[in-house]
Amino acid sequence: MKKLSWFIFSLLLATSCLDEPDCFQLHNDVLGVTFRVIGTGQGDSVLLKNFIKEGENNIITSFNAKLNYFEKEGVLIFDGENDKKNFLAFGYTVKNQFISEDCGSSFELSDLRILDHDFDSVRIVNSTPTKGVGTNIEIYRCPETDTLTLNFNQLFARSDGIIISSPRSSFISHPFESITLDYSDIVFSGRSATVKLPVNLNENESAYVFKTDVSQDTLVVRYSLVTEQRYKACGVQTFVTDLRVREHTFDSINFGLDALDEPVRSLLDPQVANLRIFDCPKTNLLQVAFKKGTATQVVNIKSITADHAPGNLIKPPYSGSSVVLPVDLASDVSTFYIQYEDDTIDTLSIRYTRTELTPFNACENPVITNIAEVTDIGKINVLPTRTTLQFPTETNVEITVD
Repeated sequence: MKKLSWFIFSLLLATSCLDEPDCFQLHNDVLGVTFRVIGTGQGDSVLLKNFIKEGENNIITSFNAKLNYFEKEGVLIFDGENDKKNFLAFGYTVKNQFISEDCGSSFELSDLRILDHDFDSVRIVNSTPTKGVGTNIEIYRCPETDTLTLNFNQLFARSDGIIISSPRSSFISHPFESITLDYSDIVFSGRSATVKLPVNLNENESAYVFKTDVSQDTLVVRYSLVTEQRYKACGVQTFVTDLRVREHTFDSINFGLDALDEPVRSLLDPQVANLRIFDCPKTNLLQVAFKKGTATQVVNIKSITADHAPGNLIKPPYSGSSVVLPVDLASDVSTFYIQYEDDTIDTLSIRYTRTELTPFNACENPVITNIAEVTDIGKINVLPTRTTLQFPTETNVEITVD
């Protein structure tokens, strides 16, 4: 991603016997620095390296630095990504006044001013350093204008087969093998619930392919481009407005909303969610638990196969006390063959009703209820209070093992 991260390289730390606990509040030698974004003026989150502890990174929006009251100038040096460096040089006036033999002199710092820097923009908001709280310098960066922000969400709902209740959603982190822009350049890989992607500023459309280990989806967005100089420090920039979804293969997509509940159709900085992508609840998942007597039992399974699904439904070798199995959405009966480590096999055959009820308007898979065994087998028990499949899953069937 193009977002700039700043690393702080050094802070000017004063070392003096005047910093005894009873005396340290006598002088205003604390410099407060805040990071912001040009245009909105909102706080900017930046990455500072070795700021609190050597070898650790800290994402912050501001920090305090001790000034050396035996000097009248200072420099803050920032190491950034890809060896990028920034610096901020400043000056200040120092006056001292004798307090006591124990505390020595009180140092009064004032007239803080910027001498030089290589940031996009810097300004003094308070020329008098403080005794610990406040902002003196604001460091601004130009806004990024090409970042599309996506949030991924999982939909949930419960049902008794007649009505839908407790609809909700929550963020879900997806492990992406890759996300490519315009079907060529990889712009993201890894696990995340929020993904920030570049758009093509040379075209009015960007197409993305999202690959995981089990699926592939596409998203094509269109937008308008406005090229102008909005901020003197940033020169001419291209801004994205009138964002719209041309096509997608996800379960459901809608726009993120701003503070006025209006769709966020412009790319903003700091970024807010432009699009919210939703996964429908999986309504066909049957949970099977294994028991011995009244206690749960861990079993070792070689394979689970089904008439309606190719291949092994588990990744062997499997060891656990329960499994989740997909029933056939094209049929009212599903049969599973569970082969244990000792090569014995249990056949689980169930029937059910595919209702006309769906958990959400955007979700086509029906609620499944009235689960029952096709043939009554003593060691297999369908729980009478769990005859409707739910998501997240809960135990519907128990199998007693020897």
